Amino acid sequence: MKRIIIFLFLMISVPLFALTDTHTVLWDEYIILRDSMYNSVTSAEGLLPLYNEAVASAKKNFSDDILYIALSRCEYIMGRAYNYESNKEMAEKYFDAGQEYAEKALDIKKSATAYLMLGETISQNCSVKPVSYVLSNGTKVNGFGKKALKLDPKYGAAKYLLSAQYIYAPAPFHNHKKGIKEMEAILNDPNNRLEKDDKFNVMSAIGYGYIERKDTENATIWLKKSLEIYPTNKYVNGLLASISK
Repeated sequence: MKRIIIFLFLMISVPLFALTDTHTVLWDEYIILRDSMYNSVTSAEGLLPLYNEAVASAKKNFSDDILYIALSRCEYIMGRAYNYESNKEMAEKYFDAGQEYAEKALDIKKSATAYLMLGETISQNCSVKPVSYVLSNGTKVNGFGKKALKLDPKYGAAKYLLSAQYIYAPAPFHNHKKGIKEMEAILNDPNNRLEKDDKFNVMSAIGYGYIERKDTENATIWLKKSLEIYPTNKYVNGLLASISK
């Protein structure tokens, strides 16, 4: 009877962070930060209290490579928020920190998520840093995505990272038709693991790809699909407004 009571006490006492997915490193405070950023509920500066809560929770509840991955995620989200506002200086600051945390995680353990975060932060940094950085680091993104997939073949976010280059790369490096096809394949494979933001990123990328192909009908369809996930996202709503004129 005593053992049963102890067991029940431990079950009731398990904190929420222990129920998160340590494979991809998600926790409650981060999810609130992430979804607030994607839904454009406030300015980047307005996200800072949520960012601070997510960072504090990560430092309290995680350690070693998992902690560095968690911190990299927080920096990445803030970088995206500032990048949405075209504040390249602040975006660069957070992407740099996210990259450093991902590298520290990899120094401890080679994991799919650490490689993903390294690839994602470098990829985003290519949109805010000088051309010299892009030339030196842009080609590394593909390699990190492949390393992530080698460790986890069904990692949908890593597949997105590899396919995004065909959608967003400048001419002559893009291939919108191929990018759209690969993005659709990511969504259509039921074995792929996709988080909420992954689905949004894939769908909005398809929409952007169709915009570049001057196919506003399909672009509208896919952009509206992405808004079913994050209805108030300023970036996608802005794209819709630009093609509906």
